[in-house]
Amino acid sequence: MRPAPIPIEDPEWRQTPPPVSATSGTFRLRRGSRFTWRKECLAVMESYFNENQYPDEAKREEIANACNAVIQKPGKKLSDLERVTSLKVYNWFANRRKEIKRRANIEAAILESHGIDVQSPGGHSNSDDVDGNDYSEQDDSTSHSDHQDPISLAVEMAAVNHTILALARQGASEIKTEALDDD
Repeated sequence: MRPAPIPIEDPEWRQTPPPVSATSGTFRLRRGSRFTWRKECLAVMESYFNENQYPDEAKREEIANACNAVIQKPGKKLSDLERVTSLKVYNWFANRRKEIKRRANIEAAILESHGIDVQSPGGHSNSDDVDGNDYSEQDDSTSHSDHQDPISLAVEMAAVNHTILALARQGASEIKTEALDDD
């Protein structure tokens, strides 16, 4: 059975002139406007995301209503393009989880390139020789929970690097000052 064709009168789709190289009788469909998240909604979404990264349908409706309440101006009704729906919330959460995973993979690759073996977000060691026990050489006094995840380790390393750079700049300016004083 073939799917029903999309009616051209549908307001979501509009017929546009064909590209110059197209043959006669063809047309290209254009989607409607793209939704842009407002800063107020993003703050609401982030707060809910920090609580639970996998909201159910009822929670997504609650988040959508909270966003709509934040952006709606008194006496004005939100247009269909401005209104936040549970589907938009669902897609934002999926994209946010994907972005976190992508960043964790990048940070793990950076740490590994510096010779630091880390647990990847998938839970597997990034080293080639996976034996199922990455901490076998440690004594029993340190537990597995003492190890930081790659994201917090990368953040801590960035803070240390920032401090070192600041001290180096300060030391370099003091060295220049001392060199000028010696003259």
